[in-house]
Amino acid sequence: MGIPAKPDSPNGVSATRTQFARAGRLLWWLVPVFFLLWIDRYGLKCWFMQDDFAWLGLLREVHGSRSLLNALFAPEAQGTIRPWSERGFFLLFESLFGLDSLPFHICVFATMAADAVLVAWITLRITGSRIAGSMAPVLWIANSSLSTVLAWTSAYNEALCALFLLAAMASFIRFAETGRRVFWWWQLVIFILGFGVLEVNVVYPALAAVYALFVARTAAKRLLLSLIPLFCISIVYFVLHRVAAPLPTDGPYAVHVNGRIFQTLATYWKWALIPQHWPDKFLFRARALLWVITAVLAAFSIRELMKRRYRVLFFASWFLISLAPMLPIPEHLTDYYLTIPLIGLSMLGACGIALAWRSWWPWRATALLLVAVWLPLTIRDSLTASQWWLDRSLAVRGMVLGAEAAHEKHPGKAIVLDAVTSALYDDAISQSGFYPTGFDDVYLTPGSQDTIQPAVNPELLQKMTLAPAVMKNAITHDSVVLYSVVGDRLQNITEAYERSALERFLLDKQLDQEPRRVDVGSPLFAYLLGPEWFGVESGARWMPRRATVRLAGPGSAKDRLILEGYCPDSQLKAGIVHLSVSVDGIPLAAAQIGEPGDFRRVLDLPPSLIGKPVVEVAIAVDRVTHEPGGRELGLVFGTVAIQ
Repeated sequence: MGIPAKPDSPNGVSATRTQFARAGRLLWWLVPVFFLLWIDRYGLKCWFMQDDFAWLGLLREVHGSRSLLNALFAPEAQGTIRPWSERGFFLLFESLFGLDSLPFHICVFATMAADAVLVAWITLRITGSRIAGSMAPVLWIANSSLSTVLAWTSAYNEALCALFLLAAMASFIRFAETGRRVFWWWQLVIFILGFGVLEVNVVYPALAAVYALFVARTAAKRLLLSLIPLFCISIVYFVLHRVAAPLPTDGPYAVHVNGRIFQTLATYWKWALIPQHWPDKFLFRARALLWVITAVLAAFSIRELMKRRYRVLFFASWFLISLAPMLPIPEHLTDYYLTIPLIGLSMLGACGIALAWRSWWPWRATALLLVAVWLPLTIRDSLTASQWWLDRSLAVRGMVLGAEAAHEKHPGKAIVLDAVTSALYDDAISQSGFYPTGFDDVYLTPGSQDTIQPAVNPELLQKMTLAPAVMKNAITHDSVVLYSVVGDRLQNITEAYERSALERFLLDKQLDQEPRRVDVGSPLFAYLLGPEWFGVESGARWMPRRATVRLAGPGSAKDRLILEGYCPDSQLKAGIVHLSVSVDGIPLAAAQIGEPGDFRRVLDLPPSLIGKPVVEVAIAVDRVTHEPGGRELGLVFGTVAIQ
């Protein structure tokens, strides 16, 4: 006979069950994180693009505590001050990891993972359903509108702002549940710090108020009173921000408070519910899906309100309130603006799925069918968009890092790029993509302005495209190396270009024509400068009391003389600096500089200069400063041009 097995002790069974329960709870929290990692598999590999280079360039401008504070807190475009999500983020990670983009994206992923966990927690607290809590972050992460945030580093402010709003809301929920003031104070600290992330943070008190009204209804009065200081802070911030940066009246960020708000809302509603990149032949199906989802959400919300379950109003209010600041900006419709509003919509959808699962079979079948149709479509669209970002960013990386490697291989020589596409120009060159690498002498081959169709910063294209005469002089003096963009790498074509391209320019008789634009700070244009100019310093040159530049004369009566440079504070201590400018000995209208920093002066030219192949521009200042070494310094110049 065998010995009978000894039954498990009650304590052992209990311990095992406890361990399984803990593992199950941990897995419940980790499922959205693993799902995010799967969705983000292309985004983690993306390199820098577009606005990223403006923030990456900040590190070159930081030389001490004063410049660091200026880089962190000086107002930028539209008066924005975002020290945590843009300036500090890029400064810290670039100083630690250079131009390795992976650590940046790991930080983005970690932030989004924390967002997903908080979305799950808040949904669980409001609905009491683990199904709703698990579905809300999945619906949010899967939405294709988030692909930009995951792939484009400059959109990190959306992910971080969501974290601050969700963390503040979680603290407020705990305050509502326990009455402990420590949670209110945590909410306040998080809320105030959120203003350094994104201006949308201003809506948080309204989000907390709708939670008090529609979720924590029994304590609504006490909670609303506790939010008065936060409303005051938001109002003060809004007023001060408007004083520092008035609302724009033109351009893509122009504010239009009119009927177009509803058109903008309809567009964002469509983007929130269905994938954006439907083939034209399937547009009818897309519209049908949009109306079906809208009808189901409306029916579910009405059913909940009839049963006096008002939490659906909190979810809907989150979507509308957080989207409201973007509605008066119809000229700048952007998918990543939906990152925060989609949280409310995802919680609403998750709540509906959870209730449908516990309801009778038609509701359950409807919910399962919608999820089975919508989820694969939006995931596919999200991955397609992420792949698009990856492909374009890798091309940018190949060009920028390839140019950096070429510069190290050929020290003292300028890099000239050929076969640059319009996409590469918009994604990198137009945003000064080479500046963060530490060198500035990168140019485009003659004729590039005819093949590149810029959507961004077309003026820079003219500055970076070398004139044939400048290219001839540079090749003759062995001052440049030429590289062609081939896919995601650069190929040296210097010898081939010398054989073929120069012959083409000779046939066009362009090589003997002086350029109409002179980059004073580039060694390639030194042969067009008078001997009085000082050497190149940080991409510019100092002039003494008087200096001359040689360039081609005006081609028509519409041409003007453009002077661009920089005036330091020290030059203005004794008052305004007056400029005297003449062309071929003909004096032009007087100009003056009374403010420190970058300057640009546009001067009319006399008709007698039209058609002249070469003119000499003489620039003089009425006052100079003296260096200890004896140099007389007038102004710093970057560009002299006739255009």
